[in-house]
Amino acid sequence: VLASIFSSFLHSEPKPAFINQEQVQKEVNAVLTESATLCCEVAQDATEVKWFKDGKLLITSRKFKIESVSKTRRLIIGQLEKKDAGEYICEAAGQKLSFKVELTGDNS
Repeated sequence: VLASIFSSFLHSEPKPAFINQEQVQKEVNAVLTESATLCCEVAQDATEVKWFKDGKLLITSRKFKIESVSKTRRLIIGQLEKKDAGEYICEAAGQKLSFKVELTGDNS
């Protein structure tokens, strides 16, 4: 059933914005105070993506570094704190990829 839902979803979109989705590391385990990198590939070099955390648009800052290199799109989260754990979404052309960041560390 899932496969048929998935294929009908794929066919309803004009073109997939993201490629090689099966290779994307969707669950990222990171260590407090270190950094985490979320990474995906888009179909076109020129595709622009937006990154969200808990529905809030992220912009490049001291905390977040957003990179685009050819078809690779990266979000680097620096100096991880507890509040950085959770769901992140990369959106391109109305399509979304979701990532989960889980933190490990001595601070309990």
